[in-house]
Amino acid sequence: MIAAIFTKIFIVMENILTSANLQKPTLENSVHYIAHTFSFLVTGKDTDNAYSLIHCFFRKGFTPPSHLHKHEEESFYILEGTIDFQAGDKKFTAVAGELVILPREIPHSFKLVTDTAKALLIISPAGFETVFKEFGAPAQTLDLPPIPDNLPKDLFQKIHQRCIELGNVWMPEI
Repeated sequence: MIAAIFTKIFIVMENILTSANLQKPTLENSVHYIAHTFSFLVTGKDTDNAYSLIHCFFRKGFTPPSHLHKHEEESFYILEGTIDFQAGDKKFTAVAGELVILPREIPHSFKLVTDTAKALLIISPAGFETVFKEFGAPAQTLDLPPIPDNLPKDLFQKIHQRCIELGNVWMPEI
């Protein structure tokens, strides 16, 4: 009896341990998206679409327009740098060690105060991270890519169209 219980516990533990995972930014899981580097630590494929987790290395001057998400929340845990956020009528500055939670349906934007910043971005439920993968290029380095000389206008139109398909609404400045 004890042996059967021990065997059952061992099999359960073995399944749990083999499903555990260690992730970090690597060239294999990273893209250069415009002027940033995004490393996909966990995607919807890994979590049954519950959430995604992205290590973001941002560059000042290349943040998205004001927008809202119809389907997902975004949370930014700041690792390095300083970022100004606006969500609805709230404005605040976040620094390393602080978490910013942006609920769905709330217009928001962010701008870097420092030249660069790093953050962990949680998107819940997952799905919107596909935009970064679709329009990013395989990372050549984990550092920031070169600043683009000029970005084709049709690129932003394609990104905007994909965002609309995923329930993301771009807005005038808030």
